[in-house]
Amino acid sequence: MYSIGVIGLGQIAYSIDNDPNRTIIWSHIKAYNNTDNSKVTCICDTNQDLVNQVKNECNIENAYIDYDSMLLNHKLDIISICTPISTHVDIIKKCVDAGVKKIFCEKSLSYSLKEAQYIVDYCKDHNVNLIVNHILRWDSFFNEVKDVLEEKLLGDIYIIDCYGTTALHTSSSHLIDLMCFFVNSEPLWAFGDKQTDYTRIVHGVEDSGGAGMVKFKNGIIGFIKSIGSSEYNYTFEMDIICKNGRIRIFNNGTRCEIYKFNLTDTSVGSKYKTLHLIKSIDKIEKERMTVAINDIISNESEDNIRSTGKSSLDTIKIISGILSA
Repeated sequence: MYSIGVIGLGQIAYSIDNDPNRTIIWSHIKAYNNTDNSKVTCICDTNQDLVNQVKNECNIENAYIDYDSMLLNHKLDIISICTPISTHVDIIKKCVDAGVKKIFCEKSLSYSLKEAQYIVDYCKDHNVNLIVNHILRWDSFFNEVKDVLEEKLLGDIYIIDCYGTTALHTSSSHLIDLMCFFVNSEPLWAFGDKQTDYTRIVHGVEDSGGAGMVKFKNGIIGFIKSIGSSEYNYTFEMDIICKNGRIRIFNNGTRCEIYKFNLTDTSVGSKYKTLHLIKSIDKIEKERMTVAINDIISNESEDNIRSTGKSSLDTIKIISGILSA
């Protein structure tokens, strides 16, 4: 049985599953406790009342308001870090120094590309698996889209156009990471311009939206358009242009349409191929957080885990390029 610690008891750690509109498990604590061979034995948060509440509601044996004490008193197999982005690097380092061998950190890993690279290297040097919760990599719907791309039914990808909401690190990082997941290549460069008329404040830190362009090492071009006027205005769409067709992901990331060029419609000319719908995929909500936890538990090598600190560096590099102008 894997002994689990959770640091930070905000929405993603626990309370998000209290939303009646969410039909699958989203939180770390519930996912661990609904997975074979894992049990949350320790929790920590600076809010004593919240610590007591979660301890009682989830029947957790050990509760702390100081994670240094938790790390000192318990040998934990896996720790989930669900704290604000600005705290991630320091907490990860202390977990590594305490001997934890698997760390599951919320995205983004850091606001700073330099800090993120440092902690990825630190974990590698100490033989620690660092996993980042870019949860869409474990989502069956998006893996079905990736299978279509890898089967080369439509040929190679030329361009990926992404439409998200404001707050690049907090909200749109999932969309950008999904682009990297589909492209399967490291970004060569990225640039853009950040949004200035509205800036979301997350845990006291500015998290701007923006628009930008990225070129990947395999030649694919990506465009990111993540602009909004409220954290509650949700947008999630993607347009993938391929050599022989197109894939559209829309309806807030719940529907996919696959098109291919053919000669069925000759109204534009006898030799012209046009795009025709060949397949539609509607998303059916399936467990993904428990899939992620099982992935983390069952793989001793980080190389076999779908979303790692190393893969998350690509997303941070793109965001940093957009915001650097």
